[in-house]
Amino acid sequence: MNQALNSLRQEMQQKGIDAYLIFNTDDHNSEYIAEDYMFVKFLSGFSGDNAVVVVTENFAGLWTDSRYFISAEKELKNSEIKLMKSSIDISYWQYIKENIKQSGKVSCNGKVITAQNFLKLKKLLSEQNISFDNSTDLSTEIWQNRPKKKLSKIFYLDEKFSGENILIKLSKIREKIKKHNADYFLTSGLDDIAWTLNLRASDISFCPVFFSFLIIEKENKAFLFADQNRFDETIKKYLEKANVKILPYNEIYNFHSQIPESKVIMLDTKTVNSRLYTSFSQKIIDTASPIQLMKAVKNATELKNFETAMIEDGVAMEKFFYKFEKNLEKNVPMTELSAAKMLLDERKKSKNFLFESFECISAFNLHAAMPHYAPNEKDDCAIEKDGVYLVDSGGQYLLGTTDITRTIPTGKFSLDFARDYTLVLIGNLNLAMQKFPSGTTGSRLDVLARQALWQHGLDFGHGTGHGVGYCLNCHEGPHGFSSSASKNNSIALEEGMIITDEPGFYKEGFYGIRHENMLEVKKSKLKDFMEFSVMTLCHIDTRPIVKSLLTLPQIEFLNAYNKNVYDTLEKYLNKEEKEYLKNKTLPI
Repeated sequence: MNQALNSLRQEMQQKGIDAYLIFNTDDHNSEYIAEDYMFVKFLSGFSGDNAVVVVTENFAGLWTDSRYFISAEKELKNSEIKLMKSSIDISYWQYIKENIKQSGKVSCNGKVITAQNFLKLKKLLSEQNISFDNSTDLSTEIWQNRPKKKLSKIFYLDEKFSGENILIKLSKIREKIKKHNADYFLTSGLDDIAWTLNLRASDISFCPVFFSFLIIEKENKAFLFADQNRFDETIKKYLEKANVKILPYNEIYNFHSQIPESKVIMLDTKTVNSRLYTSFSQKIIDTASPIQLMKAVKNATELKNFETAMIEDGVAMEKFFYKFEKNLEKNVPMTELSAAKMLLDERKKSKNFLFESFECISAFNLHAAMPHYAPNEKDDCAIEKDGVYLVDSGGQYLLGTTDITRTIPTGKFSLDFARDYTLVLIGNLNLAMQKFPSGTTGSRLDVLARQALWQHGLDFGHGTGHGVGYCLNCHEGPHGFSSSASKNNSIALEEGMIITDEPGFYKEGFYGIRHENMLEVKKSKLKDFMEFSVMTLCHIDTRPIVKSLLTLPQIEFLNAYNKNVYDTLEKYLNKEEKEYLKNKTLPI
């Protein structure tokens, strides 16, 4: 019996709740969340990022996307919670509409649902005369031994890394506030706040951010809501000079009383939580956070630093692959976990390395067919010859954030694998090679990554690319590549933006393939056109390539890329590593 689920239902019954919603996020709508917010995992065992759980008296379902279908099926086994596949099964809100009686009561913790989603659901459910409130946090009632909140050290990111000081950033934000005829701007996005203040920490694994809220007044004041004990005297004085006042973290929910009723608050309902939103009685202007686009366009210092970060990351990758393949040759035992550690150890050799930018996906054979598999003690398997190994990893450096995926055969491989490997690579190359008119969005380019796969009746279920932060979140909006109109891919790609290029293909039970590089958006020599420059420095394995499937321009581009990898990195490698990389980057 799922005792946690049983306890939750008892609490629901006592409070007269017919359906309880659980959203897998935190007060800041973060993608990755700290352990003390992982109520979904506590209740169900599901470890993925994207999930919504609906619990009624006689039903419990977890909705997630195609990235997690395989892993969720396994993790939910014996949990008494049914996997509901988003975009395939009925939506969670439609399920509630059809299964909760009129005058029924639906509830949730309003701090972990965005204002936009709450208002939308409230309206939809009201059509069935179903009430929906956001005042009930049942996790506090049933979650025994809940992990304590992690509060890490906050540090200042020097201007030689950030490229722009806090006063300039605040000034630019205030211009946007005035443009919208607002008096205050509220942001709860942890990456927004870290970027604006040039401060970093590690409150959430893989993300250099700290728990806080920020309100910026249109003239000269700003209010930072965070644990005051976390700031040393140097940072306190630094914030004081910028007229940023530090207030207790939870005071944000009462701060509305200090703002005159006549004032106007600017915020983004897609990110601000519903409890915070409903605390304000002042007029609210709902608009996308201006900080998102500001930090998406990297400045000259950030772009220059990124070049060094890519070299450091590339050296770590090549040293890793050299050791990895030597181990295969010598029959040295390796597992998914030991390989991931071997790669992390190489990254740690950089003085600018902080920590990984996400949990390393080190996956062999059928595990590689699970797009977001992460090795663990229970499922860790040996890496053997004549298989397929996929590693998707990245690092947080003071000089930037990296994200790279490579897929390699560990020996002999099938013709099917070679074909699929090549088709995915064609998608990667097509995007990287494409020139496009200024103003083009990611949605218009996404098909380039899928076209070759489609010709063979194949596809992949995840997005093709996402923005990347500078010593910030690995997944950063607002731009991206995706075939879905609901994704953040309606934003024009601008000079200075960074975006990943990561098509894939997954053959369940056999193998997964993904080729991922980071791209910088640049102006083209063609008037009013843009193009990409590949930033990532790590060879692409040419052994499985079916050359007849490639065009001459694709072959030339691939050969030039691999040559550049060798020319750039060889000076950082020892004799044996250099010889290894030279052989790996020979033209096809």
